[in-house]
Amino acid sequence: MQTSYQRFITPRFRDGVQYARHGEEHYIDYRQQGMVLSLDKKDNSLGNFLSDLKAGGKTQAELKAAHPVLSDEIEDIIEQLDSHYLLTESHYPNISGTLSGKQFANQLKRYSRVWHAQLGNSALYTAMSEGRATRSQLIGYTIEYYHIVKAAPSIIAPAMSHKCPDPVFQGIKQLFLEEHDHETMMLKTLSAVGLPEEQVKKATPLSSTFAIFCTLSTFARQHLLSFISALFLFEEPYPEFNDVFVTTCQSLDLPEKFWKPIIDHSAINEEGGHHLITDELLEHISAISAEEARVTLVHIMTLLETMKIWDAQICSSYESALNLRIFV
Repeated sequence: MQTSYQRFITPRFRDGVQYARHGEEHYIDYRQQGMVLSLDKKDNSLGNFLSDLKAGGKTQAELKAAHPVLSDEIEDIIEQLDSHYLLTESHYPNISGTLSGKQFANQLKRYSRVWHAQLGNSALYTAMSEGRATRSQLIGYTIEYYHIVKAAPSIIAPAMSHKCPDPVFQGIKQLFLEEHDHETMMLKTLSAVGLPEEQVKKATPLSSTFAIFCTLSTFARQHLLSFISALFLFEEPYPEFNDVFVTTCQSLDLPEKFWKPIIDHSAINEEGGHHLITDELLEHISAISAEEARVTLVHIMTLLETMKIWDAQICSSYESALNLRIFV
């Protein structure tokens, strides 16, 4: 699909294009294809124009100025030549601001830390630290986390459809295999506090929970760099959160079978290096343009804001009652 009004900035014939004139007909050949051009004009304006294309280096505006007789036809001629793959750019501008995947990973972490600090601590972490968290909030947090874990395979799968370096594909595939069926562990965790598995499976997630896994799924399907860049937010261990989570669970008499699998899962992520997955995948991306980096950073900072809203919504929705939102 043509996305620019101008096909070339400084058009010239591709290397290997042969040009010859026989009478009023101009023969242009390239490998096993070619075309013949002719105009009603009896002068050599077309020949001069084609000679300039062979030399290259002139912009379309300069070509029109150099060949005023053909000014109205030049764009059509260039379009015809391009449709036969006979043209290329004379030279390409130097690209500035390009980052390696490793450089972008460092930038991503810096921006995320700064934005996270500006957003402040999560509502649930603050409530637990201040001794205000309720039993239903901790269980509600686990229910909503279950919904994300359950959706993980369907979120990750579209990312494997992109053309990308093989190590990136293999890393995403491995993540898919490791995340498969993890919701079973979450269901057992919730059954430890009296929630039947079938009942939890029928529950509808909060709107912010739905927003999070829909955002990730959209990244996986439409913007692989954003998907890769978002992974560390979900795989990175948070020791301070885990410590206060365990302490709060114990103070609220929640059984070990409830909180221990969650903490163990976090430890597995750390020991297995899951928290480094964003760094490891970005390392295999050789170049990221400044524009692509900006787009990705906007996506990740927006996702961080959504996660902040998610945490606050869990606290407000589960503050005094355990509402599973089951709609028949």
